[in-house]
Amino acid sequence: GDVGISALASACANGALPALKGLRLYANQIGNVGISALASACANGALPSLKVLSLEDNQIGDVGLSALADAVSKGALPALQDLRLSGNQIGDIGLSALATALGSGALPNLRWLGLQNNKISNVGLQALSEALGKGALASLQELWLQDNQIGDTAMTAFADAVGKGALASLEKLL
Repeated sequence: GDVGISALASACANGALPALKGLRLYANQIGNVGISALASACANGALPSLKVLSLEDNQIGDVGLSALADAVSKGALPALQDLRLSGNQIGDIGLSALATALGSGALPNLRWLGLQNNKISNVGLQALSEALGKGALASLQELWLQDNQIGDTAMTAFADAVGKGALASLEKLL
């Protein structure tokens, strides 16, 4: 839960686990408080070697993803290649914050982004599509969007970005 991940974040902020490459915290009842603590630690240089961050099936919402987006916009998690956020409570505000960070060059090495089974609708996917149009996620190979509330408007914006060359490395779109 939030207390446990906050304790781990504190240890990492104090220099623990500098070589950690994978952090998989699937289904651990982590919410906005916990992910915000982890994001704060990362913004201060913790986990510089992390390549995989799996936070699937937790209770992370817009506030938590916005905190993580703020951290990565400041250069946190420079080695990250795999970000799994499926099965949370992320909506348009959180995805828009992440899209803004991605559009400004954050997470250039990301190859896998899992956003399925959240509360994302047109606004969130349109924000991501705008970031893609700016060249974000050029290395992305897999994007998981299923089981959200995405409609025709956003999918059309997404298709426009892809049609203009975004996501040229993409191998799987679900």
